[in-house]
Amino acid sequence: MNSRNTWTWLTLTCVALLAAQAGAAENAADFYKGKRITMLVQYSPGGTFDIRARWMARHLPAVTGARAIVRNLPGGGGVAGYNRLFRLPPDGLSLLTAHTKLVAFDMFGRKGVKYDYDKFGYLGRVIRTNTAVLVRKDLPTDIEGLRKLKRIRIGASSPFNEGMIAEMFDLPITIVPGYGGSSERMAAIARGELDATTASISTGLRFKDRVNIAFAFVKDKRAPDVPSLAELGAKEPWRSYALSFSDIFGTVVTSPGVPEARRQYLSASLKKITGLEKAQKEAAKMKLVVQWTGPEELRKTLKPFLELNAETTKQLKHVIERKYVGKLK
Repeated sequence: MNSRNTWTWLTLTCVALLAAQAGAAENAADFYKGKRITMLVQYSPGGTFDIRARWMARHLPAVTGARAIVRNLPGGGGVAGYNRLFRLPPDGLSLLTAHTKLVAFDMFGRKGVKYDYDKFGYLGRVIRTNTAVLVRKDLPTDIEGLRKLKRIRIGASSPFNEGMIAEMFDLPITIVPGYGGSSERMAAIARGELDATTASISTGLRFKDRVNIAFAFVKDKRAPDVPSLAELGAKEPWRSYALSFSDIFGTVVTSPGVPEARRQYLSASLKKITGLEKAQKEAAKMKLVVQWTGPEELRKTLKPFLELNAETTKQLKHVIERKYVGKLK
């Protein structure tokens, strides 16, 4: 084959591939028109994940032509929702915004887990989350002041960041699991049942009448005076573990086996939401940070989890799920 024929063949091949991709995208777009997309929430109504799901559900119709509803499936600290999504048909009509526990529960062999975190369809992240420690208004927010407390009762749906935070700063933390979403924990703090909780920094800003933000995982311009883990000299390797886990927080996933064309279309549609002026203004009022991260980058965050050796995994599991856990509420 001479050079001219080779060039012609390559050109026709590229045109054919582009046409096939365009056709697949067009078919995916046609598929979603008039369909119903369900945003699953693995926690009870009113919390951060519920708020995000309802925000996305309000704006998905504008970019997909589909209707969107929200369905709450609380239970097992999120396990019930993850299990449900894993079993659903691979049609691309069910989405869920994942917590880092999506990975940890599977990695640690949590009782009741019936999914493989690596098999979900990772679509991207629309809203950036910064985890923070929120403390009751009458308690100190500085590390030295917190260390002097006899006990810090920190509420959780199920243990996760709390044990790593205790290790980072030698804090007298007692984890009280069994609570629902962040709104339920805020209510418990108001009743005096809890002293603190971990949640997004946006939750801390929404409930500033009840809690102060002691510190956040990373620096955040929404609360410039709140120190980060790096500024406070958080101990390694716990700081690195916590930050690595947090990278997966807020990732939108769909059920395993969804056709590639639909996954790409859903990912592109979620990205379009971040460019909608109406969506951006609404998010700003809700103290949410709209920032797109693509699925390829997010898939890379799974690699460190897949490479952890058995001994490190065992140590992490003990600190996260056993060492600091108190009685159920």
